[in-house]
Amino acid sequence: MSIRIGIYRYGNLGRGVELALRQAPDAEAVCVFTRRDPKTVVTCTGIPVLSANELQTAKDKIDVLILCGGSSTDLPKQTPELAKYFNVVDSFDTH
Repeated sequence: MSIRIGIYRYGNLGRGVELALRQAPDAEAVCVFTRRDPKTVVTCTGIPVLSANELQTAKDKIDVLILCGGSSTDLPKQTPELAKYFNVVDSFDTH
């Protein structure tokens, strides 16, 4: 059984997570959540893209949500809020 991963936001970090998960035999990228129009987002591996507004409907489909937002403005707000509903890993960096 693999760990089902959701990717929140799909910029450089989100694409990197998606591609890294291809190397992990015990993990599976299930979907990407975006604040953009999902029809305009094309993933590298073809996994589904959903609106960020659909997060709550995916609670039973993913085990971990990896947050790939901006460290200084997005993650301080998004991480605590999303951690109420999901197991989260954030991509906080310090550059």
